[in-house]
Amino acid sequence: MQVNSIVQAVLFFCLMVCAACIDIRKREIPPPIWISVALVSVLDFKPVHILGIIAAFPLLIIATWIAPNRLGGGDVKFVAAAGLVLGLQVTNYGVIIGLTLQVLIFIAYAPLKKMKEKEVKNCSMPLAPCLALGFCAVYLMKLGGIIHGFI
Repeated sequence: MQVNSIVQAVLFFCLMVCAACIDIRKREIPPPIWISVALVSVLDFKPVHILGIIAAFPLLIIATWIAPNRLGGGDVKFVAAAGLVLGLQVTNYGVIIGLTLQVLIFIAYAPLKKMKEKEVKNCSMPLAPCLALGFCAVYLMKLGGIIHGFI
């Protein structure tokens, strides 16, 4: 493993933790975080990873048309920045894992809080912690050779 890859992995994981913590506390992902994630891609750059930005388009559609008050622009930019590091295919795996985890957490959270139907519809939860876990999981799988990012 090259030094650039090791440095990229350490910085990527640190930035994922920072994004998750900030999103939990402030419900936003500030620009320095997602810009730093995007800059980390330079350490082990592969031109095909530019296509990873496309993974943010479904979230952009959800944020603008389907659920405008529940998904912020920081989440979309965070996914696009992670896409530069991971590539399109691996980023999609990470988003799937993150969103699945988010749904499972919500399914467990709503009954614990004894929420009514109206409260459930208006409930907002931070997405970055689940996305960060998904991205870290697929990054480790990619490093271990379990999954291969062709695109």
